[in-house]
Amino acid sequence: MSNNKNKMKKKKTIYIDDGRKIADMSYMGSNSGSFYQGSGFREKLRTYFDSVKLMLLPMLVTLGLVSLSFLILYLLISLA
Repeated sequence: MSNNKNKMKKKKTIYIDDGRKIADMSYMGSNSGSFYQGSGFREKLRTYFDSVKLMLLPMLVTLGLVSLSFLILYLLISLA
């Protein structure tokens, strides 16, 4: 029974305070070979396309307003 208790114990996570954010920074001191465990290429690509998709409508509205103001100013100058 005591052998099962030792196997069931969780490894205690050590948190390092760097003053920026609340996150598990225990991998910073490990011998994993890298300091940063970031997202991969596919996650970055998906995030980029999601952000472009969200900004498509506001960008088109802004482009339309700029084009409309240019057209109005062009017509006013050509009539004068």
